[in-house]
Amino acid sequence: MQALSAPSAPPFIFHAVRSWLHPSPDPYSSLVQPATADPMWIGRLVEATVITQYRQYYPTYYIKAEGEVDLALVVENGFEPLEIKWTEQLRPKDLKQIAKYRNGRILAKSRQPGLINGIPSEPLPLALLRLGARPRPV
Repeated sequence: MQALSAPSAPPFIFHAVRSWLHPSPDPYSSLVQPATADPMWIGRLVEATVITQYRQYYPTYYIKAEGEVDLALVVENGFEPLEIKWTEQLRPKDLKQIAKYRNGRILAKSRQPGLINGIPSEPLPLALLRLGARPRPV
């Protein structure tokens, strides 16, 4: 596991820097809307936002092996691997690494909890809501 050394840029910072680098009379229409409509960019922004939220409650890492796991939370005496997917369709090759962990979960763009390729999944907004119900560490 490798530590997440630098904080992930939340969407506000991403859009502010992008607007500064690419000045426009209407940055919302010319930069923000196209970025949030692009599946690649919105996936990255969602992943950065989720990681930033979890970092407030847990020590966080990511796993880089044959594949990658987006987030590994240090919980008690172990870790909990999470894959963050904000897409309509998941490919088996994208889930190859998370499938190696019996306690792995997928936080997905879905409305119902379930199994994706045998891996437990839950709606990403629900996972964040549950996270916010926990007391923050001192």
